Amino acid sequence: MYSFCRFLVIYLFFLCPEMLFSQSSSELLDSLKTELSKAKTANDRSLILSELSWYYVPVSQDTAILFGEENIEVAKSLDDPAMLGQAYSDLGYAYMEKGELIEARKNYQQALKLRYQTGDSTKIYGTITNLGSVYQRDFQSDSAMVNYLKALSFFERSGNDRNADFIRNNIGVIYLEMRNYPKALEILQEVAEYRKAQNDEYNLALTLINIGNIYKNLKEFENAEKTYLNALQIFQEEEDDYNSSTTYNNLATLYNAQGKSELAISFAEKGLLLADKVGADYDYALVESNLAKSYHDLKDYPKSREYYLSAISHFKAQNAENDLASMYLLMSPVYAALGMPDSSAYYTGAYSDLNKKLTEQEIQQLTSDLEARYQSEQKDAAISRQRLELRNKNFQLYGSLLLALVLGVVGYLLYSQQKLRNRQLKQEGKLKLALGQIETQNKLQEQRILISRDLHDNIGAQLTFIISAIENLKYFDPIKDTLTHRYDSIANFTKQTITELRDTIWAMNSAQITLGQLSARISDYLERAGISTRGITFDFDVDKSLDENFKVVSSEGIQIYRIVQEAIQNSLKYAYPSQIMVSVSQIDNQFQLEVKDDGTGFEESKIKPSNGLYNMRKRAEELGGKLDIKSENGKGTSVTLVIPKK
Repeated sequence: MYSFCRFLVIYLFFLCPEMLFSQSSSELLDSLKTELSKAKTANDRSLILSELSWYYVPVSQDTAILFGEENIEVAKSLDDPAMLGQAYSDLGYAYMEKGELIEARKNYQQALKLRYQTGDSTKIYGTITNLGSVYQRDFQSDSAMVNYLKALSFFERSGNDRNADFIRNNIGVIYLEMRNYPKALEILQEVAEYRKAQNDEYNLALTLINIGNIYKNLKEFENAEKTYLNALQIFQEEEDDYNSSTTYNNLATLYNAQGKSELAISFAEKGLLLADKVGADYDYALVESNLAKSYHDLKDYPKSREYYLSAISHFKAQNAENDLASMYLLMSPVYAALGMPDSSAYYTGAYSDLNKKLTEQEIQQLTSDLEARYQSEQKDAAISRQRLELRNKNFQLYGSLLLALVLGVVGYLLYSQQKLRNRQLKQEGKLKLALGQIETQNKLQEQRILISRDLHDNIGAQLTFIISAIENLKYFDPIKDTLTHRYDSIANFTKQTITELRDTIWAMNSAQITLGQLSARISDYLERAGISTRGITFDFDVDKSLDENFKVVSSEGIQIYRIVQEAIQNSLKYAYPSQIMVSVSQIDNQFQLEVKDDGTGFEESKIKPSNGLYNMRKRAEELGGKLDIKSENGKGTSVTLVIPKK
């Protein structure tokens, strides 16, 4: 469900001191420290500290930060914006690689202000690119893309192919993060070919990591493994412990995805040692997460819990709340397997609370930004009105002096008023757009709540049954047949839980779902039902006139799918049918779905309403639709859902 790998975002080398890697990293660093001890001027010290801060990043990020902070103090004494801008840029890079993105952004913004003062366009757009990289690390893809495209346009115009290549690489990574794998692969393969032609082995390795991630997500595991190993060989030759560590972790993720847990552990342990060596705390926690996953798959639950708890501790120290939420969710089944239902429930609740907090923070931040923008615009409008009033008074006072002057002033005022009106109209348009964005965020929050409830109602209940069933096994006499039946029952519920979890994740991973995708999901479900039951025919009919590309939001799609599931389960459980028919059609301007069987039927007025019937009606009501249940003893049952197309 979760993949513990790192996308590699590459940063522009023109922002660092120019020095060739003709020496090994250790020899280079020793040489620089010797030069620092001999430096006689503040200018020389600043240049050497800049190089030390940059080249220490792959070796020890904490040391790189110390040198960077010292360089800022030295550069301030020089009263040289170019030197101070370079110092802030180097420190921003160190903080970014350590995962402290707030500090990274602050330092890059300081560097950008200073570089605007110097007017060096190449370094200005280089810093804009690196700010884009910080946004990308912080999963703000839209802000990252804006920065990248702005910088790419400049470098393409100026013929700077090398820097344009770095930006294209990062744009490819954004497409990878957005799961547009074909587009990402197309861009990154072009980048790789360029770097091969330039004999740029080190940066080629960084691109190979991203290409390996694409192959892994496309489940082309052999290509992914080959690509990762090629990158690892280059990093080891360059003595780059940091990127070697992240590559070991990517390989561990790959092997975990293939169920090769022991092989994943051997690679993750190597990555753990290197991450500890270079002080990469965030990456250390990622590797721990991978080890926890491996031991969980091997059913070594105590060892898995140990690594999960350690990863949680490190993610807390890094304030990485999104990763922390993932750990809480993954801890729950570990404690369930250990027979500790209270702890399992605790971590499930912790995940739910943290996820809710993160969602509320996103909405609160957006609301605050929009409110501040609105207040600023209102203040500007008030000032403009005051200025206009003052001009009108002056006009009345001096207007009688000269008719020509009066006409000129009147013309100027009319022009100013029109310009002000245009500006106000533009501001109102922006405000409406901003309010629309808030409404969209609120709708997304409602969808998340619906899907979270779906997880709680369906998955939570079944996990509780599984845990209870396992606890109750100890009270059975050791009779083989009885135990086998109980284990089979638990296995069936577990499989059903996994299926429903996948269904819910399918909905959560899509902002919108087409009717074609929904129909395919229902068809797959009927096929599975046909395999697991005997003597019952399942038919599925989709009206050809129905627009399969018509989209619904993910929460509505999962609601419709759950109604189909509930109707079929009720039929199988109570009606003893020989045939179940599901049809999807469009009548007038309404979407209609019908589940019909030829079973025993019932009279609804003579039965006690079940949770299943209540849930179907409740889901239909939330969809804004109508659920009609018709049944007659001996004549089967039909469940019809009608939803107006929006």
